[in-house]
Amino acid sequence: MSSIVDTPYSTLPQPKSGWQLFKSLASGSLAPGLAWQNPAYRRKFMLRSLATPFTTARLLGHLAKQPRLMQILRVQPGLPCRLHRPWLTVNMGRQNTLDALNDHYQMMSRHLPASLLNGYLSSQGITLVTLTGKEEQPFSVRLSADAFLDKEGEATLTFCDHQNTVLAELTFTLCQYEGKSTLFIGGMQGAKAHVAHEHIQLATKACHGLFPKRLLVEAVMTLAGAFPVEQILAVSNATHIYRSWRYRKKKEGKLLADYDSFWRSLGGEQQDNGNFALPLTMPRKPMEEIASKKRSEYRRRYALLDSLIQQVSQATAR
Repeated sequence: MSSIVDTPYSTLPQPKSGWQLFKSLASGSLAPGLAWQNPAYRRKFMLRSLATPFTTARLLGHLAKQPRLMQILRVQPGLPCRLHRPWLTVNMGRQNTLDALNDHYQMMSRHLPASLLNGYLSSQGITLVTLTGKEEQPFSVRLSADAFLDKEGEATLTFCDHQNTVLAELTFTLCQYEGKSTLFIGGMQGAKAHVAHEHIQLATKACHGLFPKRLLVEAVMTLAGAFPVEQILAVSNATHIYRSWRYRKKKEGKLLADYDSFWRSLGGEQQDNGNFALPLTMPRKPMEEIASKKRSEYRRRYALLDSLIQQVSQATAR
């Protein structure tokens, strides 16, 4: 939601109820993002809330009980509107969306250390991991709440090179899904179109053949263990949010990633509903099964992965 970020934030105290939150947003006295300063946007919010009164009231009621609501709205100003449009995956109903949003912020607050939670809810996010490449190049993995990717989930992991160029992004939500504690991946983005493919190639070479997206998957699997979750699910080509009725025409041709092939390459299995179930951890090939001339490269690769896993584990330890 590019139209709702980068704006001065209200100094009002946190609303004490869902009704107070609704009135503050509808009147513009609480304007957590640029769009909320636009009367037309607020009218649209009111009309859509009236069209879905019970679920919207429950969402706003849950949000008003969040002790960090004002902090959350600074980085996710579109959160009060989540029920008014498709979110996370095409087969996520409105009630499931309501429950998932409540689950996510409760789980993040309950299981993450305060310093990490504050960093996640800051405008710049927080660095989880710093990796050193083959020729001492630094790379980083950052956790943030990215409002530009809010259709795909509530939290984003970003892989950056030494110039802070974004090479990959993975967006997810923590929730109860079909009765199981779940980390649900709603999107995986590569580098922006203006970033030369050479950046990806150089990063992959520096990381001993590990692609940026592959490293983000390792990071999110390790992060999932901090909660912990019973399953990791991910959208497919058919269930990505851009396949929903609302975005199908508008985003036609914008879904460039081949989710199905990528998840299958990681051992993912497609479910009857179209989403993929991923392993909780990535298996590693034993050294004795690796050709002797490649073993030194694999040792360096595994050492890099061990460093990533250790740093995520340390960052999430309470």
